[in-house]
Amino acid sequence: MPSDAQKLDCSALPPPPVSADIDLRSYCWMKLDLSRLHSSDFIHLASNEEFGSAVKLWTESMRQVPAGSLPNDDKILACLAGYRGSPRRWMKVRTIALHGFSLCSDGRLYHPVLAEMVLDAWGNKTQQPTSSPSDPRAKDRERLRRWRAAQRARHENAQSNRTEEAHYSTQAGETAETFQDRFTETFPETAETFHRKEREGEKRERRNVNNVSETAGETFQETTPPEPSQMPTATREGTLCKKLRGLGVRAAPHMVVVQEMCARHSDEHILAAAEIALEKKGSGIHVGYIAAMLKDPGRSSVKGAKNKQTDGPPNRSLLPPVAVAESHFIAL
Repeated sequence: MPSDAQKLDCSALPPPPVSADIDLRSYCWMKLDLSRLHSSDFIHLASNEEFGSAVKLWTESMRQVPAGSLPNDDKILACLAGYRGSPRRWMKVRTIALHGFSLCSDGRLYHPVLAEMVLDAWGNKTQQPTSSPSDPRAKDRERLRRWRAAQRARHENAQSNRTEEAHYSTQAGETAETFQDRFTETFPETAETFHRKEREGEKRERRNVNNVSETAGETFQETTPPEPSQMPTATREGTLCKKLRGLGVRAAPHMVVVQEMCARHSDEHILAAAEIALEKKGSGIHVGYIAAMLKDPGRSSVKGAKNKQTDGPPNRSLLPPVAVAESHFIAL
């Protein structure tokens, strides 16, 4: 609420420095003279808190109507300065925060420096165009204005073209109907002849389509289907590898080792060597181990024997039973 000094008669007070119709709420700039501010007494008297409250009141005054004024009410001033709900703190900074403000005849507070800023900004707003060359957003506003004008012109042209097309189509429809009516009235037998010939042409086309389909059916029946391609025959290497994989040997027909064994030895020879190798090494051995045994037949004989086997397939009767170690792998 206004204090007792604020409730005095305002008729004897000076008039406001700005007119009541000045509204700068759409004006986003505040021209603050920093040299004038730093050379004033206010900058040396105000604390940091008082200076912040004063700057908030200056900026809020530019958004008031009339611009550059403040209401003469402590509650509203406290809210504008950032002390909502803290009247005691506001009263501590009130004197310095309102430094330079004076009450005028309209019951509002005015600052002479802010009044000069308001009059300067109001004169520039009314006299100069809305987009000055110094405004960094002037180019964007001008480009947006041109784009909107082009869109509006394009829309108007499209609408006029649609109207003309509708008008022409209506006229063309009326002309076609008029010509058809006159033609039918003048030559009624011609229209009947035309429809009859059209029906005969459709029948002829259907007959031709049926003949073509029958001929195509005969052609398809006479054509013999191609013979299915024969499945590739099983090779000796593939059959041997199947038997080796059944015993637990890793082998594939494309391996060079398998092809060399098939070229030099018989299947019984290779399978016998595989059985001996499995007894020694266990399942999962590579086919190369068997090929090495066949190249060096002495490996299949008993260790330390005087006479080593050099020819023929490995003789399992010459081998004592081999104690195969238990597997350390756990079946999952």
